[in-house]
Amino acid sequence: MEMANEFPDATITGIDMSAVFPTTIIPDNCQFIQHNILKPLPFPDNTFDFVYQRLLILGLTPAEWVQVVKELERVAKPGGWIELVEADGQGGNNGPYSAKIWRWLEQALWTLGVNIRITQDPGLVTILKEANIVNIHQDVVKLPTGDHGGKVGKLLQENEQSFWSAIAPMVIHGANVDKEDYDEAVRMAEIEVEEYKSYHIFYVATGQKRECPSPSVE
Repeated sequence: MEMANEFPDATITGIDMSAVFPTTIIPDNCQFIQHNILKPLPFPDNTFDFVYQRLLILGLTPAEWVQVVKELERVAKPGGWIELVEADGQGGNNGPYSAKIWRWLEQALWTLGVNIRITQDPGLVTILKEANIVNIHQDVVKLPTGDHGGKVGKLLQENEQSFWSAIAPMVIHGANVDKEDYDEAVRMAEIEVEEYKSYHIFYVATGQKRECPSPSVE
């Protein structure tokens, strides 16, 4: 909605597998579609000038990453841009409780075939290359988490705490963690971000769909 307001001449389409969309005060140039990204996108080839995806690191297996990014490339116009924004799945300057939660999360997701470190191995740049995307550039951004990071840092901390709570059942069962131990770790993690000056690491990888198909090799 912010993009739609900032760029009134553009048509913005938002997609999520859950019906979490706003229902009032939606700009005329903005629409929302409920759709699972693991299924083919409901758009013809070469539809969008810009395709943007973020924060699916916990939801896709390595094979699904390749599948999904190739689909993003399909719906982008020749010469259009694709951008991926992902957290690194572990953060930086973690205190002992935050580090413990990240470790438990990694263990739980591994049982589901999800690699939480995919931003480094194989990395978003490699995944974009596998989708035949060119002119790739990646930035790595460190955002402080907590009061020491100002308004953004405080919002990140609130999001992190909500995230820890939302994934509690998955982590407790997937990593075989005692609920009381998990709850205690979440409580202490909220406190220790200031002591350790914790931060989140985000990878922003951008690339361009080829203007014309690659020449065939005979």
